[in-house]
Amino acid sequence: MPSPEVEQYFQTIEINTFNVNENGEKLVFSTNLNGEYNLWAMDLPQTFPYPLTTINQNSSLIHIGPDYIVATFEKDGDENYQLHYLPMSGGSPLPLIEGESSSTCYHACFTTNHEIVYSTNHENPLLNIYKTDVRTNQTTLIQKGENAPIVVAAVSPDGTYVFTETYSNTHVAAFYQSTEGRIPLVPDPGITHIIRDVLIADDTVYFTTNYEKEFSYLASFNLSTYEFQPVFTLEKEEVTSIQFSANSLVVSTEKGVGDRLYEYDVTSGELVPIDTPCDIIKKMMVTRNGMLFVLGQSADRTDTIFKRDSDGEWTRVTNTKVLGIQEGSLIKPDIVHYESYDGLTIEALLFRPQNPNGYTILLPHGGPQQAVRMKYRPLFQYLVQSGYTLFAPNFRGSKGYGATFEKMVEQNWGDGPRLDCVAGMDWLLQEGIAEKGRIFSLGGSYGGYMSLLLAGRHPEYFCGIVDIFGISNLLTFLQNVPASWKPLMNQLVGNPEKDYDKLVRDSPITYIHHMNAPMFIIHGQNDPRVKTEESERIVNHLKEKGIDVRYLLFEDEGHGFSKKRNEMKAYKEIRGFLDGLVKG
Repeated sequence: MPSPEVEQYFQTIEINTFNVNENGEKLVFSTNLNGEYNLWAMDLPQTFPYPLTTINQNSSLIHIGPDYIVATFEKDGDENYQLHYLPMSGGSPLPLIEGESSSTCYHACFTTNHEIVYSTNHENPLLNIYKTDVRTNQTTLIQKGENAPIVVAAVSPDGTYVFTETYSNTHVAAFYQSTEGRIPLVPDPGITHIIRDVLIADDTVYFTTNYEKEFSYLASFNLSTYEFQPVFTLEKEEVTSIQFSANSLVVSTEKGVGDRLYEYDVTSGELVPIDTPCDIIKKMMVTRNGMLFVLGQSADRTDTIFKRDSDGEWTRVTNTKVLGIQEGSLIKPDIVHYESYDGLTIEALLFRPQNPNGYTILLPHGGPQQAVRMKYRPLFQYLVQSGYTLFAPNFRGSKGYGATFEKMVEQNWGDGPRLDCVAGMDWLLQEGIAEKGRIFSLGGSYGGYMSLLLAGRHPEYFCGIVDIFGISNLLTFLQNVPASWKPLMNQLVGNPEKDYDKLVRDSPITYIHHMNAPMFIIHGQNDPRVKTEESERIVNHLKEKGIDVRYLLFEDEGHGFSKKRNEMKAYKEIRGFLDGLVKG
């Protein structure tokens, strides 16, 4: 049989988000089942999906009402997710709030009386919180963002709510908006901490936070006494998401490159592990009658929605597979650890091909405060099956390894993480896994930035570079980021005036004259985060130097791929670029 083609690895069903109605009988999810993202539905227990929209746009939020659906949709990757109304039977989504077409809804909470409380940058780059009645379409402004971007986090039945203020990726405080004013959920909101998930139950707010701790834990806040109380912590494990289930909470956590599930009994305080059907939990939902649904994936399994039965057994609600690839033949990575230049331990994923071709691909991740985890990546599988060894380090700044580790990238984009990548390549050389001069670097967003920076500062390691919507100049990047991001950039990246010299030093364009490896650069015309000039600048300079450089621009994409045909085209050309240099 011939080797699988690239289309097979990418002809997979991806699910961005989902929701289930209160009785667990109707499932609605945003998926590219037909090659473009649309809303699809399933009437459970039947398992045959049917489309609800045909607009070919992705959704980030879905709410199922008694006789209607509210969902957000973007436009060709612009990330301006707008609230739309949709009949339960589907059709053409209608904008829920007129006049907000160019703004972004960041989050929305739904009450039992058909009201939506949501946050948007409409009229204010620091965001405002509005309340809209779905039935009458009447909208009321209830709070303005003044000090930092504000996002509604949870709403109680009586209409009071909790909102967050974001000062940086690692400092997100939350406040209860009472009749007495805003009350912080933690004793000192000025201390750097993050609050991830919030639920309101009667007179108690449950939330996840790393307040005064390295790793996030479950905490509570009493709405009568305003008392903050830690509930439970786990050793080197991030509590990330919580859902109500009768008198219990279902809790998901991050442990390095994988996730775990627990059930916490609010009355007894007992915490019981739940077997998980996947490595990564993208989202979970608990219905009113206690059914647990999980959207998850693994390094060797694509997006799947699972349901947990009353006896604790998991069943697949959606049965997704990779086209033409035999079950069990996808490669699962090894979890490895190495010591960086200053003794810090770095965790990484190592994909070993069955028939190695002698070349290794370094895969710096985006974010930068994200992480490479045990999730299905079609490009990874395609490349490792093609003979390439893949190495994906979770350098300092990656999430999931504690607050101190995550903060190490703040105002330090070009030093510590870069040297962690270099130490990782040196470890590969010492282990006999890679050869200097036979390494590629491939990354997107911050990973693209890091690939460019490594190409300029450590050119001796590389034979080729692939940059996908990466940053070439930190000063122009800071100038062009969305207005809502600007208050966060001083802490994450640096101040253009105070840190000018450092930002120049950490910008890949500064080292353009040292870059000598062929490059393949990809960008989306509608990218709201990293403007196309970041890629075009590198392309033009390399052409002037006579360096082999290819540039692929997608006019209908943003900061990533929302259309399967574009994703397959980009990755097929990446493979062609790499193979061309290998065969050279």
